[in-house]
Amino acid sequence: MFQIPQLVTQLATETYSEFGLLQPDKGTTALEREYTDRTSGFVEVGDSRIHYREAGDPSDPTVVLLHGTYSSLHTWDGWVAELKDRYHVLRLDMPGFGLTGPRQQGEHTLEYLIETVGKFCDALGVSGVTLVGNSLGGGIAWRLSVDRPDLVSQLILIDAGGATLLARLAGNLMTLGTDFVPRYVTPRLIIRLIIRDAYGDESKVTPQLVRRYHDLLLRSGNRSSVLEIARNYAADHPGGEVDDPYGSRLPYLPSSYNPSPHILDNYDIEAVSVPTLFQWGSEDEWLPLAFGKQLAERIPESHFLTYDGIGHIPMEEVPIPTARDADRFLLDYQ
Repeated sequence: MFQIPQLVTQLATETYSEFGLLQPDKGTTALEREYTDRTSGFVEVGDSRIHYREAGDPSDPTVVLLHGTYSSLHTWDGWVAELKDRYHVLRLDMPGFGLTGPRQQGEHTLEYLIETVGKFCDALGVSGVTLVGNSLGGGIAWRLSVDRPDLVSQLILIDAGGATLLARLAGNLMTLGTDFVPRYVTPRLIIRLIIRDAYGDESKVTPQLVRRYHDLLLRSGNRSSVLEIARNYAADHPGGEVDDPYGSRLPYLPSSYNPSPHILDNYDIEAVSVPTLFQWGSEDEWLPLAFGKQLAERIPESHFLTYDGIGHIPMEEVPIPTARDADRFLLDYQ
């Protein structure tokens, strides 16, 4: 039974996590204790120590799952439960995210993430995989399929972007041109608002979900890594149809952005040559439905599914129907 001082301390800690402006980094030991399980592993890939989870029979077709911005491999929990009896399922925290954290040396770039996912698959000895990616993970998936045709057999792109959205998100949090806000001023309340903005049904944004996103964002080095990816991407893709995303302005939610295939990216998705399933939430205000359909039109062999009332993270918001649709798509190519 808790003593009164312990209850007071716990309440104070929770209140500060929710509303306190300056949030300190969280240590890796405690986070690994809470957010790993018996299926977790770590593998050295270049200068990154990749946290991953593996489920299913390695003799079955391999599916590799890539999360989006500010997320982690936990976003795929529902899919793994649905697919593990028929597929060999691998998911990883990409460098700069989740329990993997930042790389040991060098810059964080989109190109580095693409290369690292490929090397991760090599390290685990898999090929001919289905790559599945949401948001930023979708952009990484389709680029890797072009760079490594030996590795990728099919794609599933879920509300997928490049790093355009990441650059916009980070840029518009950089109040008055400084990265102080997204690096340090990250109370749980802000994360809650961002996730609610991403979901179609806000009632599905549980306290446990918000806590996980917030805890893993505060993993030492993650906030700086995400900003570095965004900054490098914006520097490599100047111009577009919008003002400089790193200008002096107050931050606002991603649903206020105006993404298109021409903003900060040439979206060379037409180079994709493998069968591709698009899954998109009808209420995605970060990367709207029309955006997704424009991308799908550029791929010769593509299929498009829409999920009514769902936002930017369908596999997390409605894991069962999205996973079952993915299974049906994959059965057509076995």
